[in-house]
Amino acid sequence: MSASTGAEDDDVVFGLSANVAAAVAYLLPLGVIFLLVEDDNEFVRFNAAQSVAYTLGLYLFRYAISFVLGLLPGFVSLLVAPFLMLFNLAILVGLVYMAYQAFSGELFEAPVFGDMAHSLEESV
Repeated sequence: MSASTGAEDDDVVFGLSANVAAAVAYLLPLGVIFLLVEDDNEFVRFNAAQSVAYTLGLYLFRYAISFVLGLLPGFVSLLVAPFLMLFNLAILVGLVYMAYQAFSGELFEAPVFGDMAHSLEESV
């Protein structure tokens, strides 16, 4: 689900154009900062909220799986470890894709995390 355009050419956030700031927001620490500090630009704010929801949500899920797998015998955990590495790679690919969409000025809403981002954006 992508909407047409989200960033205007003349928008500036922290000295960065809005599309650059929105893309940089997918680096988690900066996403949290932009979410807490930026009030004027909805495009940057949404991308920051989506970054936080996506990254924290998937990594918490990954750590929960790791915890459960840690309770299993060592051999089973070794068999599943490559899948966790692929899961980490998939998270990274998703972040890069969303950052690219933001840099292009497209408002991309990830299927589950877009709704979470709207809720997070309103509550912060």
